[in-house]
Amino acid sequence: MNKMTIDAAFTPTSRTRTPEGYLCVKGIAARTGVYQYVSTELDLPGPARIVNVYKPAEELFDPESMATYVDKDVTNDHPDDLVDSTTFKDVSVGHVRGVEREGDHLIVDMIIKDQSAIDDIESGKAELSPGYTAEYVEEAGTAPDGKAYEYTQRTIKNNHMAVVDAARAGKVARIFDHKPKGIPPMATRKVFLDSKKSRSVILDEETATVVEDAVSSLMKTLDEANERADKAEAAKDEAEEKADEAKKSTSDAAIGERVKLTLDTIASAAKIVKNFDSKGLVSPLEIKRAALAQLKPTRDWAGKSEAYISAAFDSAEEDAKETTDEDDEDDSKSTNDSLRGLAKDLTNRPKPTTDGSDSYNKFLRGEA
Repeated sequence: MNKMTIDAAFTPTSRTRTPEGYLCVKGIAARTGVYQYVSTELDLPGPARIVNVYKPAEELFDPESMATYVDKDVTNDHPDDLVDSTTFKDVSVGHVRGVEREGDHLIVDMIIKDQSAIDDIESGKAELSPGYTAEYVEEAGTAPDGKAYEYTQRTIKNNHMAVVDAARAGKVARIFDHKPKGIPPMATRKVFLDSKKSRSVILDEETATVVEDAVSSLMKTLDEANERADKAEAAKDEAEEKADEAKKSTSDAAIGERVKLTLDTIASAAKIVKNFDSKGLVSPLEIKRAALAQLKPTRDWAGKSEAYISAAFDSAEEDAKETTDEDDEDDSKSTNDSLRGLAKDLTNRPKPTTDGSDSYNKFLRGEA
């Protein structure tokens, strides 16, 4: 990922003045080694935590990277964004004239032209912090000094050099000839108190670590509370949805549909089992189970699944329908045969007479 990074730094150098009053100074802009970032600065997910990032020598002193320092603007504190042609008039107080390597340190030669910035430097504001873009590669390891890291910084391109109160690189990154008055100050750095980096304080290293741990813990607690709230909201929505479904299921139309389904199932069961007794059952599934139990009492229907019961019931109903159709066909055939026999008998009877003879009288009595 590429993003703007701000490293505030410290370390002394010889100072000279030009006839115009400009201040010429050198200082350590950066060092190799492990730097600490808050995870929100790197746009990492999860609660805020401290992330160790390694700045290797091959990246810091890469010739192409070092060349990006030359002629870049010097600012008094970091601006809100990278310096460009539309903002340099508002933020620039000088520029970098040269850059070189000295051991594990990157040295910059600067000329400061703004009197306000010169006054701040003369009053003790002397740490240096480059503003640059870089690629952060998720690459865990251990630095030569034994410190573990999670990410490695690569493809460093400088944009500006800021004079700051506290540098991420520590007191080592500062204008060379800065001479603090009184007791030498402890190593300090800026600590951001919120993820938007809108509130910050400058603390000594030990206190900064304690505060960052506390902020990280609070952020974790907040994330967990938000997660619980989300789950509670989801449970509430689910309960409301079930309540709506229950309300719909108790409507007159729903009750009517269930009653019709129960009656239809009883009617089907009566086709499968003659004289079927539903025994007060109202569940279609239990009615089907009872019908099958009466139809085939030797089978264990109690432990069968709903799908199994429904399939067996449908099959039995189909068999019953075919049997009924065959019985109806047999009854119809028998009736037709009887009618044809009757017609034949009537045809073969002797014809009655109309003269009052004995034959006629027998016919009338059904004796012929």
